[in-house]
Amino acid sequence: MEVHHHSHAEHGKKNWKAYLWEFFMLFMAVTAGFFVENQREHIVEHKRGMQYIESFVEDLKIDTARFSGTLSYYHKLDSLLSHLYVCYDSTLHNQEPTECMKNIYFATQGFPDLIYTDRTLEQLKNAGGLRLLKEEDANRIIKYDAYMRYVLKAESTSMQVKATQVRLTRNSVFAFTELMDSIHVNGVLPEKMGVITHDKDLLNKFFNEVMVYRATSEYMSELITKLQKKATDLIKFYTEKYHLK
Repeated sequence: MEVHHHSHAEHGKKNWKAYLWEFFMLFMAVTAGFFVENQREHIVEHKRGMQYIESFVEDLKIDTARFSGTLSYYHKLDSLLSHLYVCYDSTLHNQEPTECMKNIYFATQGFPDLIYTDRTLEQLKNAGGLRLLKEEDANRIIKYDAYMRYVLKAESTSMQVKATQVRLTRNSVFAFTELMDSIHVNGVLPEKMGVITHDKDLLNKFFNEVMVYRATSEYMSELITKLQKKATDLIKFYTEKYHLK
C-alpha cells in the first residue's frame, strides 16, 4: 500500500490570520517604541525649556538692579539741569562764574550706558531655545527682547547724538585751562565755573543743546522705567507660573 507523505512546506504553511497577527504585533512594537522615544524627547525638551526659563529669570533679577542704578544717574542728571533758564539769564548778563554752569558741565560729561544680561536671550534666539518653550512663554520673551532693542536704539541714535553734540559746543564755552588746573590741583571741578565767550549766539546755541539733551535724558529715563517694569512683571509671571524660588 502506498503512503503519501506531506511536505514540510505544506505542513508549516500559515494562514492569513497568522500573518495579520504578526503584522499587528510588529506594528504595535514599533508604535510603542516610537511613543516611548517621543515621550522621552518631550521630557528632555521640557526640562531644557525650564532651565532656560529659570536662567532668564535670574538674568532679569540682575538687570532690574542695574536698571535702578542707571535710573538713579538719570535722575541726578535731570536735577543738575533743572535750572537752565535761570542759569542762562545769569550767565548771559552777569558773565560771572556760577555753580549752575558747573552743574551743566558735570551733567554733560556723559550718560550711563544701558547694560543688560543677554546670555539666556542669545541662547534662546540663536540656539533654537524658543521652540522648547510654551507659546505664551516664548511670546512674552520675544516682546521683551523687542522692547529692549528699541530702548538700545534710542540710546545710540538719540541720546548719544545729543550728548556728542552738546560736548562739541561745550568745548567753545568753557575754559580748558581753568578746568584742568582745578582738576590737577584739587582733583575735582571748581565750586563755580564761568565761560570764556561773550558770544550771545554761541551761548544761546549751547543752552538750547543742553535743553534738548535734558529732554532726551528724560525720555530715556521713561523708557528704562518702563523696561524695568516689564522685567519685574516677567519675574513675577514666571515665578508664580512655575513656582520658582
